[in-house]
Parts: sequence; C-alpha cells; structure tokens
Amino acid sequence: MNVLTLADRLPNEQIAALERGLPSASLAQIAGMLNLPKQSIIAALRLAQRTVTLREKTRKPFTLEESERLLRVLRLHRLARQVFTTNEAVAQWLSAPDRSLGMKSPLEMLATDVGAAKVENLAQAMMHGVPI
Repeated sequence: MNVLTLADRLPNEQIAALERGLPSASLAQIAGMLNLPKQSIIAALRLAQRTVTLREKTRKPFTLEESERLLRVLRLHRLARQVFTTNEAVAQWLSAPDRSLGMKSPLEMLATDVGAAKVENLAQAMMHGVPI
C-alpha cells in the first residue's frame, strides 16, 4: 500500500490501515512529499523521537494513535492542494504560524482531532474565499 494515497481511499480501507498501523517508513514518505524535515513533523505531531527511531530501526508499524496523526497530515495535504498549487506552497502554509490558530502552525494543530478539525475548517474557508 502506498501510504501517500491513503487519504484518497474509502473510509473502511483507511480504518483497516490505521488498525494495522502505518508502516514505519510512512513518516519519511510524508516528509519527502512535503519536503519538510522529519523532525518538524515529529515535533508538531507530538510523537516521541525515541519511539519513532525505534520503530524505524525495527520496522515496526506505528500505533493506531500515531497512525491517525500521520493520516491527518495526509488528509490536510489533500485538502490544501485544492487551495495551493504546489507541495512546496502546502508545506510553507503547514509550517507557518497562523493568527486564526493562535499563532500555531496548521501542522502543530494536527496533534489533536479538535485541532485538525479547526485546520480543516480554515482550509475549507480559504478554498471557498470565506474571510477568516
């Protein structure tokens, strides 16, 4: 399974992938797609660096909770690509502090489900030209 296309799959397929746990290589794939350092994604999603390193070394999958956080990045990337024309523009937006998010970056907000919903609403508003 190509983890980068997971956000485009049916919900049942996404759930099954999350329950199995995303492969440890998923983080590197997502970082590569966004052209962001893995460290910035690890910090923003509040993943434990030692745990990530161990998972990568042993090739063990991420837990359900960790996998969900990574899927949030993929889902937001898919949504943001409707607003921004390049992955570089998406990465810049994801990394930049935003006033409407309390000066946190959209990526930082993806550590929680509530934060992710707020960022998705922001992206939807941008897509439809709604003032924020």
